[in-house]
Amino acid sequence: MGTFSDTALLALGDPDRLRAALAPAGDSSGVLTLINATHELASARIDRVADVRVGDIVLQQPFYPVRRVTGDLSRTTPSYLRDDLRLSVTHEPVWADLLARVQVDLVAEVDLGGVESVVTRMVGDIATLDDFRAQVPFLDLDEFMHRHHLVTVEDLRDAGEYLVAEIRLRAPPPFDPADPANTYGIEISVAVLAMDSLDLTAGLRAAKRLRAAAADLLTPTRPSVLGEPKAPYGVAVVFPAATPASPDAQARATATTKLFAREGVLSLFLGNT
Repeated sequence: MGTFSDTALLALGDPDRLRAALAPAGDSSGVLTLINATHELASARIDRVADVRVGDIVLQQPFYPVRRVTGDLSRTTPSYLRDDLRLSVTHEPVWADLLARVQVDLVAEVDLGGVESVVTRMVGDIATLDDFRAQVPFLDLDEFMHRHHLVTVEDLRDAGEYLVAEIRLRAPPPFDPADPANTYGIEISVAVLAMDSLDLTAGLRAAKRLRAAAADLLTPTRPSVLGEPKAPYGVAVVFPAATPASPDAQARATATTKLFAREGVLSLFLGNT
């Protein structure tokens, strides 16, 4: 094995070692980076990650980015003419070194929404415009009357009948992280790229190229408990760890992790052993 990417492929192709790399010593920050990159989290707050398991792993998975080519062909002739235009576009795939299915058990506060009550009532006793404003305080009455060409309170009364609906949303119960009902299981797909050197620019470009190539693979599905999915795959980039380890190397690794997480990419460091 002549390159670090060979070492990473051999090591992380093992589900236990990949699991240890994604959540080392109980550190779930990397898993949270992947979850945030693949889910909107509009109605959920993750309290903690309880467990991480790695399922199926596929090695060297190709992704074929969509190429869109547009053009125009026109011809003026004195008689009818039919043209055939054939266009063949070939391109190299974008490769993921590993593609893994990861099951995550997490404790989360989820607001499932819902309506507690709906009350409707007629707007009546409109003697003045202020009477209407008092009963419908959320409406810009001046703008409403201008839009409907109304001038006086009589015009407002004659224009129709008015209903006000009051919708009260259901309040979620107090969050109890110890309640088993607040434990959820989700599955995310993780694409892993191995870089032969600590080249942050190349690693981030490769991650975003892969994410763009896979973007069209997101198919409509039922929203999970975490909300709507926004990407079919989370992306992790593996760099060679500095040998021997040093405080400067650790500081650089920490800074790299923060930089990549800001872009929705997980960075990992693996010893070349």
